[in-house]
Amino acid sequence: MTELEAYSQELLEKMERHLLELQLDHPKPSERAKHAIPYLERCLDKLEEALKKYPFGKRSEEINFFKHIKPAVMARLIFACEVHNKEVFRPLTGSAEEKDYLADAVEEVDAFFQKQEGLYQYYRDKLDGYDIVFFVREVPDRLNFRELPIEIDPVYFYGRKDFSTGFDFLFAKFKAYELLRDHLENELEALLAVGEEVRPDEINFTGSAADFVQLVEIFKAAGKPVNPETGQPASDQEMFDLLKKALNPDLPEGVDFDTLKLITGDSDLAERMAESMQKLYKQWEDEEKDIDYHEEDGEDDEEDNPEK
Repeated sequence: MTELEAYSQELLEKMERHLLELQLDHPKPSERAKHAIPYLERCLDKLEEALKKYPFGKRSEEINFFKHIKPAVMARLIFACEVHNKEVFRPLTGSAEEKDYLADAVEEVDAFFQKQEGLYQYYRDKLDGYDIVFFVREVPDRLNFRELPIEIDPVYFYGRKDFSTGFDFLFAKFKAYELLRDHLENELEALLAVGEEVRPDEINFTGSAADFVQLVEIFKAAGKPVNPETGQPASDQEMFDLLKKALNPDLPEGVDFDTLKLITGDSDLAERMAESMQKLYKQWEDEEKDIDYHEEDGEDDEEDNPEK
């Protein structure tokens, strides 16, 4: 085993252990993907640094690296990104739209495999006849091999030529999409198993009764919603009932809006909301500020550990 292979093997083992820990610590796919993506990006960077430190001694080593080692890391990164993307637009839990969304996502993955049927079969059947053109960085003719034309993924021309052959990305995507299909099918099966009993998470108002009264007043000041039955602006009590149903505040049983106003004290909810918005605006302003990159010079480099 070469030094590069030994380093890569250790990195892959650490990666799998860390991903398992993330799965245990973050059951929700969206949270797990959010933590996995930056970690896997660092793993890929470490792999590139190792390649510079331990250059290939033989072409067979290069083929093994770009066919098996790098795609193992890249596949996990692509998978995490795809899970994140799918979760961003996923409808409310338990809705019919969520089931349709997951079913459509599975069909999109299957369509990808159908489009890449020839190369996917090469990957799936572990063939090697084209390896010396698929997984070698410098080849005499990237468009043809043994008098047969080769389909080229344009991603090759956007990648780093010393760290990609183009097909390493495609093979990584094959593995990632296999993982994605399993993930989506499991999510869909779990949803179908519980039927319509799954309900979206409730939104609970955790402020005081006085805060809730002021919240109703804020909605009144912003403009009352129209009662669909009468076509007239909703009354104070109707608005109170609407917000109470939506936000589940902890209020005395059976109390109406006017009574609640009488028995509650003053609230600084409006001031707290304004203060929170000011902090949020300040955070956005800080994120948009220009940065002088020279100020970062001289900072200590990260330790040689992809988990940092």
